[in-house]
Amino acid sequence: MCGGKVAKTDPEAEAQAAADKAAAEANKKKALRNSAKQGSLLASAADTSNAATSGAKTTLGGG
Repeated sequence: MCGGKVAKTDPEAEAQAAADKAAAEANKKKALRNSAKQGSLLASAADTSNAATSGAKTTLGGG
């Protein structure tokens, strides 16, 4: 033999580590998407509240 070290690996541990890493990355991406959506919703809500308080006509209330 060539005398090299044989690396002992645990396939289940490697699979679990890979799954944990993938889940963490997915959660990070999901959080970024949700924060972007929430920011745009807050911006649009601020725009409508400003229009209502500035005396501009709105379609709410009908007649």
